[in-house]
Amino acid sequence: MPISIEEVTYQYQLNTPFERTALRDVNVMIPSGALVAFLGHTGSGKSTLVQHMNGLLRPTKGRVVVDDIEVRAITKRRDKKQSLLPLRRRVGLVFQYPEHQLFEETVERDVMFGPRNFGASEDEAKERAHVALRLVGLDEALWSRSPFDLSGGQMRRVAIAGVLASRPDVLVVDEPTAGLDPLGRREMLALFKRLKQELDLTLILVSHDMDDVLAYAERVVVMERGQVAFDGDPFNLFKDEALVEALQLEIPHVLRFANELAPVFGVATPSLRTETELADWIALELGRGGAT
Repeated sequence: MPISIEEVTYQYQLNTPFERTALRDVNVMIPSGALVAFLGHTGSGKSTLVQHMNGLLRPTKGRVVVDDIEVRAITKRRDKKQSLLPLRRRVGLVFQYPEHQLFEETVERDVMFGPRNFGASEDEAKERAHVALRLVGLDEALWSRSPFDLSGGQMRRVAIAGVLASRPDVLVVDEPTAGLDPLGRREMLALFKRLKQELDLTLILVSHDMDDVLAYAERVVVMERGQVAFDGDPFNLFKDEALVEALQLEIPHVLRFANELAPVFGVATPSLRTETELADWIALELGRGGAT
């Protein structure tokens, strides 16, 4: 399901002394089935932008079109009456620390909340919840327990299942690895990549981690001061050291190591994206006797 962001401007606390422009004339087109990462420092506008994709925020100017659903600024009384439920069912938003949103007595009931809110019967909501819990790999023995008795990683999986149970076409995840250790980070990102493939989702990842973006994203959009500063292939971004410095980003560890080792091996820096690819390349070059 395509998403088109057209000339979107957003201002917080409009018409007050505290008015602040968070987005300014932003244009982004995301085709169906894409895996796009949004990068940028705190305050760059990336989280504000993705919250427009499911109508949590509405533009001050411009419009957002998700498939056949159009969301514009509220300029007339009829705009206030526009139901955004169809949009929110199709675009699921997983917040940073989504486990903070859990509230029901059991895991099963918590995951059922979304489908019930969108009009599913009790039996259908339960069926969807079970499918979603299996998708995120949560053991069935935990379904009848309170979500607050689970580990942090398990609680996060419950929250993600709650979004998936509504069967969205687009999944927006905001800093999904926040607070996780390196193993938890890899497992969480691998989970989202698997869900994208199995469910044929459009996946939008908001992150500040350069290594995650290089390893998982097909495309990266860099936000700076409320505008798009770069839109393209992650490798093309990170291989341009001058651009990375200008945008106040960092070179991913994989590429930094490759850049340092390539002259030692007497070769050009390869197009690597993951730690596994880096290890395989080093082993290959050492096998060739490239290091001196």
